[in-house]
Parts: sequence; C-alpha cells; structure tokens
Amino acid sequence: MSENKGFAVEVTSRYDAWWRYNVAIVCGCFDAAGNRVEFVSAEDRIAAVGDGLSAPPEGWRGADRRQVTLRSGVCDHIVMYVYVIPHTLPATREVDEARPFDLRLKIAYGGKVVRDTHYRINAWSGTSLEIKLRNDGTPLTEGAG
Repeated sequence: MSENKGFAVEVTSRYDAWWRYNVAIVCGCFDAAGNRVEFVSAEDRIAAVGDGLSAPPEGWRGADRRQVTLRSGVCDHIVMYVYVIPHTLPATREVDEARPFDLRLKIAYGGKVVRDTHYRINAWSGTSLEIKLRNDGTPLTEGAG
C-alpha cells in the first residue's frame, strides 16, 4: 500500500473465477464527533449482472493482477460497505464444485496497516460486508457512525 494520510483499502482475491464478480466499495468518513466529512467510493465492474459470460473477458490478465482500491482523506473513523456481486454464476450446478473462495480486505491508515482480514465468499451469491473502523484499527461499537 502506498503512503496516504487517510484510509487506504484494497480488495483482492486469487480465485481463478474472480472475473465473474463485480466489486463496489462505498465509504463514509467521519470526524470524532460523528459528523461525515467525506464520502468516497470505488467500483470495478467487469460485466453487467446477468451477462452470463462463458469465459473471462478479453484483456483479463488474471486474478493476481486485479486489485480494487479506495482512498480517503484524514478522518477519525469510517463506515464502509464492500459488495462482491456475481455477474456470471459458476459454470457448474454442483455445489461441491463451486466452493467458497478467499477474499482479502486490507485496510491501512496513514500508511500503517490496521486490518488485514480474509473472508470466505459464497461463489453463488457473493457478499456484502459492513466495516465500522476507527483510524487506529479498533472497531466501532454498534450504532456509531
């Protein structure tokens, strides 16, 4: 992660079929009093939902090269949502052949990693993650933000 005075978020996966998913990140940034000071978002859209691609799109360079990033300005805490949305369902109808895959969510503040988490993502449904985090890496209590 490059140096940044605010939050820097990276979403990655090494899943071979990572091309089957669009990723969107939306993030509210707040001061210590709970006032929103910024809203930032990022999206990596491979195809429209329902396109049903039979293979990776032309120009796909592999899962190891795909990184969805978001950066914010200086703030006390964030309330962030990460959406992983399948645009093309797994090629198989057998559940055992479309096992959950690993997604890495790395969050830094001021260039220092404050959270590095791996999630298991359902290959059929994708996921939505809610992250409420202070700039020192401590989670916010429910209802904050």
